[in-house]
Amino acid sequence: MRTVELDYEPNPKQSEAHGLTAKYRGFCGGWGNGKTTWGCAEFFYRLIEYPGTNSIIARKTRPELRSTTWDMWVNGDDTPGGWHGVPKPCIKLYNKSDLYMELVNGSRIHGLPLDDPKKLENYNIGLFWVDQAEEVEEEILLKFRGRLRQHSTPREGLMTFNPDGHNHLWKWFISPDRNLRVRRFFKCVEATPFDNPNLPPDYLDTFSELPKHWYQRYVEGSHEVFVGQIFTDWNPEVHVVEDFRVPGSWERWACIDPGLRAEGCISWVALAPTGDVFYYREVLHSGWDIAKWAEIKEDMEVEDDVGGPNEEVARTWIGPEARIRSQTDGRSVLDLWHDAGIYPEIADREPSARISRITEYLRPKLGHVHPFGGLDEDESGGDYGAGAPRLYVFKSCEKLQAYLPQYRWRPQRQNITDEDPQEKPRKRDDHNIDCLGHLLVALDDLPEVEDRTKVLNAEQQMVDRHFEREAEAASQRAPLSALPHRVIRTVSEEEAIA
Repeated sequence: MRTVELDYEPNPKQSEAHGLTAKYRGFCGGWGNGKTTWGCAEFFYRLIEYPGTNSIIARKTRPELRSTTWDMWVNGDDTPGGWHGVPKPCIKLYNKSDLYMELVNGSRIHGLPLDDPKKLENYNIGLFWVDQAEEVEEEILLKFRGRLRQHSTPREGLMTFNPDGHNHLWKWFISPDRNLRVRRFFKCVEATPFDNPNLPPDYLDTFSELPKHWYQRYVEGSHEVFVGQIFTDWNPEVHVVEDFRVPGSWERWACIDPGLRAEGCISWVALAPTGDVFYYREVLHSGWDIAKWAEIKEDMEVEDDVGGPNEEVARTWIGPEARIRSQTDGRSVLDLWHDAGIYPEIADREPSARISRITEYLRPKLGHVHPFGGLDEDESGGDYGAGAPRLYVFKSCEKLQAYLPQYRWRPQRQNITDEDPQEKPRKRDDHNIDCLGHLLVALDDLPEVEDRTKVLNAEQQMVDRHFEREAEAASQRAPLSALPHRVIRTVSEEEAIA
């Protein structure tokens, strides 16, 4: 029997985390709260308790893994009472270049970067630890859970992470809406730097000069701010209003983002005479065909709800991807909407324009008055004395309220060579945001962006030029506003040729 003593002395938050009994255990917080130290110690304890465990220590990329997490695991640091590395008497074999270690009790540790999901394919493990787990895609973390199948081992997972909005880790470990099963399997301790008594005093002093959103995320541990957040002006205390009956004189517009396999959406806005836009209704669902979506749209506009019974929607828009034709029958999504008796206009196709327009309407405008009176700076969390935003969301539109603050830029590769690479939003939970952006861009009548979904052949170009000439002549003969809304539609290529 070999006895090894550790001089590790956990702080109160680390002790609380060591006491968690869930299958998946997390330690969350900002800088310097001791989460990596906890991860090393907890990982070591479980490997010692279960001899012969095959395990993985992981981080997003190999350079980060080697220089931070793996270095901390092997060597530790000089913090009094902290983690000072795997005790040398416990190490049977160590291969520095391969990031591999074997303990004297037969437990094996593999250092694994997670930049390629396929690297997990052949592992059969009993324990894993993912450091900086907020950098890792949800699909990879799900794969980890599928690799926990080694007998006579803990079959557990550890995750240490910084707050990163309402992401998958927040939904697993933090969200108050988690069901009982998720709460039983996922438990987490949250801590701030002020919970770690081992930090030098001058370290805490450096936080006073941080930008506000950095301080909120990396010091206070807020889940409401995160890297890449797009709509930083969103404030539910200001932008969310109680539902009311939209006055009959207000013009209403709708936008369609049909998701045949993924989640689709129809959104409605009302345009107030003051210039304010009220997002008053939304329907989001997955798996419906066009006929069902058309039925839902008509039913909602007939129903006696906040929009009033038999409301008249002046204009209906749809994303430009609706024009892409199927390779099987040559028909487009737009054709299917026409078959259902609904003739939407084609919206813009530039994401940056939509993002810019939503940002503009969320941001206070100098001299603009809030539709429901003055705003208290203490309650709203900002200075709205000089103006108010022009976009408001009904309280019943819960999906937009959930998706807007979590909308973010897609992470870019760190080794990208472009001097100024184009930022793109992450394509997830964005269908109602796309609809809102389409509506606001159309509202301000931006020039139509050229459709580049396909290269037109000579015949198609001729048809387009013919249609443009005819449309221009028709617009001079009679304004479109004089025609019934139901007959305003785009002429198909086949009709134009005929």
